[in-house]
Amino acid sequence: MKDFWAEELQNQRKGKLKKLAVFIGILAIFMILLILIIIYMYNLNFRRWCDENVLKKEVLQEDTRTIELDGDENTQVYAYDKYICVFRKKTLEFYNRVGSQVSTIDLDINKAVFVSNGKYMAICEENGQKFYLISGREKIYENEVEGNITQINVNRNGYVSIVLSNASYKSIVDVYDRSGKSIFKTNLVTSIVVDVSISPDSKYLAIAEIDISGIIIKSSIQIISIDLAQTAPKESMLYKYEAPTDKLILNIEYQEKGKLICMYNDSIESLENNTSTEIIDLKEKNIAFATIELNNKIAILEEISTGEYTSDTYAKIINPVTLKERQYVTEDVAKSLETVENKIAINFGTELHIVSTNGILLKKYISETEINDIVMTDSLVGVVYRDRIQIINL
Repeated sequence: MKDFWAEELQNQRKGKLKKLAVFIGILAIFMILLILIIIYMYNLNFRRWCDENVLKKEVLQEDTRTIELDGDENTQVYAYDKYICVFRKKTLEFYNRVGSQVSTIDLDINKAVFVSNGKYMAICEENGQKFYLISGREKIYENEVEGNITQINVNRNGYVSIVLSNASYKSIVDVYDRSGKSIFKTNLVTSIVVDVSISPDSKYLAIAEIDISGIIIKSSIQIISIDLAQTAPKESMLYKYEAPTDKLILNIEYQEKGKLICMYNDSIESLENNTSTEIIDLKEKNIAFATIELNNKIAILEEISTGEYTSDTYAKIINPVTLKERQYVTEDVAKSLETVENKIAINFGTELHIVSTNGILLKKYISETEINDIVMTDSLVGVVYRDRIQIINL
């Protein structure tokens, strides 16, 4: 009887030891994976090795889907939402991620200017009078204005801003809601509009302008309440920020929580409640490209010399609120930069590196010939050549 209980007790101990061993093994695997993930996130050399040898993120041109082009110089290519769009002979063609044409829209314009934000795309005639708002593959409305359209923008809610020029004013800014109704218009007599941005909640309009009426060129930014512009126009301008005379405004972009990011010739700053705060000093760095057109991020490409004829490119992605920075490093010199929402595409000529705003390589595309152009959304990239488009799915 004692032998039976002794054997049973021994079996129970063995069972517990096996469970403990399994638990320790799983815990060890989890800890190893966690350590590898941390090293991958923060060790650039280890990340590069993993991307090339373990995760196999390299994509060859021959392995991608193709949209054929006829080589006509008047053909325009744009990427929007989940589609590659080809505009030719007054027809906008929609192609899906496998290169199949899924829809068309007729547009009565010759040369188009495209902008998009989320599910909306706005299109206008370059220096013309007509513009359109598209959602999905449907035309929401079309409109015609007096004067020549010099710029068009759209926010995530489908609100469209048009910048016009005519004989009476340097610039006119007109804002339309998503039904195509004009809800606000302002005239600038002595200033030229450089850029316009509507906040994501459609409450504010920011106008970056340059006053050229005097000897000294002055940059300024108006912040306008869209609600007050409709009910009390004289009270609609909340404030006008005047930049120092040595700063030239180039671009503005509303990001989340009402923070307006402003790019000048010498710095990138954030503007809030009439107070400007510098984020990056562009004068002190060897910066090849810079962009503020991302979701709550800023990106710069900085070239660091590694020899007499060689340089590394450091892609630095900065959160404008926390100022935390992520990096992606390559041993080559970038030729162009494209960004959209949460993705960055760096063109090295015959290589295209697509990187997330966390600094993680998503895809490395290897081209057989020089890349002409890049169009992209958050879910796909179109690599444009003279006679075709290669599609990279993200």
